[in-house]
Amino acid sequence: MPSRDAFLMFALVMTLAGCGTRGPERFQLTGKVTFDGRPVPSGLIRFEADATQGNSGPVGYATIKDGRYTTAEQGSKGALKGPLVAIMTGGPASNPQVEFPEMWFTDYTAKIVLEPHGRMTTFDFDVPRDKKK
Repeated sequence: MPSRDAFLMFALVMTLAGCGTRGPERFQLTGKVTFDGRPVPSGLIRFEADATQGNSGPVGYATIKDGRYTTAEQGSKGALKGPLVAIMTGGPASNPQVEFPEMWFTDYTAKIVLEPHGRMTTFDFDVPRDKKK
């Protein structure tokens, strides 16, 4: 029969093995995405660490729906802090009868610097009409 000390040591090791975060800390972003001043009905946005500014790490992402996005939504991922490149693709509202709808713009990029203040940081993006696909 194992000793009490051995059991406590095993329990401590198992607890510590499950604790802590894996990878760098991520932060939540939210905001609006417009195209030529109008809300983008549907799309994707991803936040990549800006390697040209010395930042590195995993990608954050969110869906754009009705002109808004949030990385706090189920299935999304928060972004790293520091210099980032936001890369967006957007277009009309999804239509189940159209498998691959025509997007208004693809891979539009904007450089931002995330310095979180609190639980959620807001960045709004307006994609200019001249970036139309």
